[in-house]
Amino acid sequence: MLRTMTLPVLALLSACGGAGTPVTQAPTGLDAQIAAGERLVNRLDGVAATQFTAMPTTGQATFTGVANLFIDPVIATDADDIVVLGDLTTTANFDTGVMRGRIDNLNGATGFTASGYREIPVDGVLQIGGRESVIGNDVDDNRTNRPNDFYVDYQGDITLPDGTYAVDGTLDGQFLGTRTAEGVFPIRGLSGSGEGVASRGVEGTAGFTEYSADLDIIAEAPGRP
Repeated sequence: MLRTMTLPVLALLSACGGAGTPVTQAPTGLDAQIAAGERLVNRLDGVAATQFTAMPTTGQATFTGVANLFIDPVIATDADDIVVLGDLTTTANFDTGVMRGRIDNLNGATGFTASGYREIPVDGVLQIGGRESVIGNDVDDNRTNRPNDFYVDYQGDITLPDGTYAVDGTLDGQFLGTRTAEGVFPIRGLSGSGEGVASRGVEGTAGFTEYSADLDIIAEAPGRP
């Protein structure tokens, strides 16, 4: 499940290097989000999905982490790829089986070569679960199949140097880890990935563009060890 945050973003950005942050300074912006994503992957890598019997059926929990949006204008080339990282906050309501959240504090990169990339400004917010949201086994529509699954949509407008893109897609994911200590929230984290589109302009008019836009998320639950 943990394709999340390893490809394309962490591997791509780490391999390319970029400008980076001097070792004497704390990382900020894009560097800080890369570092946060790497720490989350290291903590959750290899963690099994939450046991069915441990999934909460009441209450709610807020998960915090990192998300990456990967926009691929021309599949055959890497230089024009666009990577957008953001801070993820999402709340799972186990009473209603609904997840809602947002991705903000966005930072971007493009111009990928073997030696680096170019950071770019990004503005906007992506909403998680604004139209569609499922926690657990979706027996009616089969969007999910297991008690530890979730399914949500994502959407929002982001502004890049070449214009504003409408982003729209869906995520499939799972809750991760099972804590067994008395009185401790059982889930350790979550991860998800899904496909969508990023479009600019009005469909059917001159200048309209539409690219694939894949979103990956990884986050931890409250009370992590």
